[in-house]
Amino acid sequence: MKMKRYVAADMRSALRAIREEQGSDAVILSTRQISEGVEVCAAVDVELAAGQGTLAETAALKQLERTALQELERSALEAAARAHAEPAHGSVESGGDYAPSLAAERSVGEELRSLRNLLEQQLAALAWNDFTRREPLKARALADLANLGLERTLALQIVGDLPAALSADQVQRAPYAMLARRIQVCPAPLQRAGALALIGLPGSGKSTTLAKLAARYVLEQDAANLVLISTDDERLGSHEQLRSLGRVLGARVETVTGMDELAARVQALSGRFVLIDTPGVSGRDSATAAHYRALRARCADLQFMLVLPSSAQSGVVDEAVVHFGDGVAHCCALTRLDEAVSLGGVLSALARSQLPLAYVCDGPTIPDDLRPARAHQLVARAIELSRQAHSCADDELLARRYGGSVHAAG
Repeated sequence: MKMKRYVAADMRSALRAIREEQGSDAVILSTRQISEGVEVCAAVDVELAAGQGTLAETAALKQLERTALQELERSALEAAARAHAEPAHGSVESGGDYAPSLAAERSVGEELRSLRNLLEQQLAALAWNDFTRREPLKARALADLANLGLERTLALQIVGDLPAALSADQVQRAPYAMLARRIQVCPAPLQRAGALALIGLPGSGKSTTLAKLAARYVLEQDAANLVLISTDDERLGSHEQLRSLGRVLGARVETVTGMDELAARVQALSGRFVLIDTPGVSGRDSATAAHYRALRARCADLQFMLVLPSSAQSGVVDEAVVHFGDGVAHCCALTRLDEAVSLGGVLSALARSQLPLAYVCDGPTIPDDLRPARAHQLVARAIELSRQAHSCADDELLARRYGGSVHAAG
């Protein structure tokens, strides 16, 4: 074991010097206040860092880390108590001011939080390094899923469900297969009759997807049975755009205003194939989601399809799924697949919500760029995008993402 004593002006500087010289595997053994600032004794087990340490040694190092963290917390609390008591004692004589005490408490509290964060990072790195030695195949699987951009909790669940006895070749494929099984798919929501409303974010591709569905229906069925309804009063030219599509396809086009009128038209057009274009809504618009939820309960023949742009940020997709996937949308369509650089966020949202996926759209061509959803094909596309982007999560990122979880599990 390599041990060294460090002297620095403060604990933050000492920890920085330790990390730069001994790396993330270094463990704090002791700390004390001295006239120059702080003295910290740190050590790193060379054999353990090289992957030759035993589980007992790892457990001992973890215990040392916890002890050091407790000592730092105790020292900081004692310093805060002293800083509070000294001005308060002086104020008896001067009638004084508690401002210095409050400022000292805030300073000590900030220092404590900073030190705790640094030590937790060290503990996470130690736990991740230990996990890669004990479970190298599972650690590799977590790294592969992180390269996809998959959500941390979902990746941990998938790896946790892996069978115990898997070869290295099987571990390369099994996590992707398990991810594909978590993505629900469904057939086309309508075949010959019924009403389908396309809802989603502004610019998500609702109108283009509607045009693809309408053209596909005309080619396979009968334009005379098709009705297009526009409810979009917010986007300039949206009604005219739908009328132009209707003229090209030879389909009937209507414009309605308000939920009540839409419900009446859907009920009156029973037996027809109805596609409804709606205005774009924010993923946080819970009021509109409530209106759609009420409309769904009112019209048994009406189905909602949430249109999700795969090129959007994962947080944007998450909000849309949370607000419009619960009790509103029957299924969803994934658009702009050709513009996406990563599919991890979208796959995470679909797997977590279990919202069935009906279609994927990977281009603007009508009606060609519209395909029934296949979960394994979507995961394969995500893998290819990751390879094209040369995504590679380093050990520091993996330790931050998974270190705390594998430490708790251990």
